[in-house]
Amino acid sequence: MSKIIAVVLLSCVLLGAAPASAQSYYQKEASLYAEIFGTGGEISANFEKIIGGKFTFRTGVGLTGISFRKGYTVPFGMSVLLGKDRNFIELGGGGTWMDFDDNGTDDVLFDLKEDQVVGHAIAGYRFIGDYGLTYRLAFTPAFTKDGFKPMGGAAFGYSF
Repeated sequence: MSKIIAVVLLSCVLLGAAPASAQSYYQKEASLYAEIFGTGGEISANFEKIIGGKFTFRTGVGLTGISFRKGYTVPFGMSVLLGKDRNFIELGGGGTWMDFDDNGTDDVLFDLKEDQVVGHAIAGYRFIGDYGLTYRLAFTPAFTKDGFKPMGGAAFGYSF
């Protein structure tokens, strides 16, 4: 266990000591955004770290209750941004922990019977503006214990 902690600490120190690369004024290092019907359920708030202007790592918290049973979600994942300037094709994936309440209902689109980690993919378009405006439109299919669930979502927020 102490070896794992030492490796994680050393990695953090080395990442923090890495030289800064020259960036154009429009390249951002982090994003905060709200996502509707995407990887975090019906609505989620997400934080995303952009590394090298190309790779993203994200996590967030969300709520379900329309297409899935009522509950809470914790989305996480990573993507690669392909493109130049402010327009990108985003490809990636990850998962979402879905914690449902105990009251089952038949009034939802995807009736998952139990709490679970739902895998998801991301294929979409992302815009990151010069002054921080960011938005994404994406196809975000879910892979559940009950099978494939086609979904899509939109995200709006601020990059800094």
